Amino acid sequence: MNKTTKIISSIILVVAVVGIGFWLSKDFTKPKLEITKVKIANLSIVQGLPLYLAIEKGYFKEAGLDVEMIKFEAPNQIVDAVLNGQVDFTSPSGAMGILGIADFKNPGKLKIYAAAGGDDVIQNDAILVKSNSTIQGIEELKGKKMGILPGIQWHTIAQHILAQNNLATDKDVTLVELAVGLQGPALASGDIDALLGVEPTPTIIKAKGIGKEFITMVTAKYVANPFYGGAGAVRAEFAAQNPNTTKKVLSIFQRAINEINENPNVARQYLKGNTPLDDSAIAQVPISRFKMYNDLTQNDINAIQKFYDIFSTYKVIDGKMDFKNLIYSPNTK
Repeated sequence: MNKTTKIISSIILVVAVVGIGFWLSKDFTKPKLEITKVKIANLSIVQGLPLYLAIEKGYFKEAGLDVEMIKFEAPNQIVDAVLNGQVDFTSPSGAMGILGIADFKNPGKLKIYAAAGGDDVIQNDAILVKSNSTIQGIEELKGKKMGILPGIQWHTIAQHILAQNNLATDKDVTLVELAVGLQGPALASGDIDALLGVEPTPTIIKAKGIGKEFITMVTAKYVANPFYGGAGAVRAEFAAQNPNTTKKVLSIFQRAINEINENPNVARQYLKGNTPLDDSAIAQVPISRFKMYNDLTQNDINAIQKFYDIFSTYKVIDGKMDFKNLIYSPNTK
């Protein structure tokens, strides 16, 4: 072996020894550090109650999580925030329909962990008119303007309700998209003739003497019963990269939802400061029905699927959404 060969062999040996030593020194048993600062999107409505309760009772801090509630004015803004990674979760105030459409167009980006809404006992929504209005039926909305929440979900729901009463959107009834805070003033000023409002908006409008309900629990009557218009979602990438943090967050939501369902009258106090409701309205507002993913019954799943099917009926999507594929599972990768 010549001198040059010996030098090269020595260098290779040193590199190999250093590499093996580095590899042996690594602690492969040490778990990857997960994100503990979590951003949760929310719309300031009753369906955000599990988030309000959990924050105010300190459940997230107790679990070592730093949670930031990010407030939005419209459901479509929440979905955009999930898709672009601006937030990690939505409270159950996210829009069930828009989340489904988002997944249909961007498969695998999110999973639904909770449903929120109402039925023919617990009101989720209502159609309201001004207190002095003579309108008594949906058919009398022909030639009128009706306010709705912004986004394709409530536009399609309104279209479906009107169609069952032989009315066409735009042709017979003009739909006006309004953020939550603008709906009451628009009805009061006459900018709209009617409002398809989601709680707590109907309760607020009635409490202020602005308007009256002429159809209660409208989605339960015309869309599905029970009707789950709200949904909690988790960004799939976040869940995959932070499984333990995700498990903690969902355990806290489960805890909060259990408390609300067991004693809604005690839980309603956490609406104060988190919604536009005053003390009087808080005492009256219907508390949504909440279900975690592992508590959904076949009847719940069928009702949500029936809701999803209207988006195919009105050609919002070219195909069919399958709600079962959207349900969160701890084993989902």
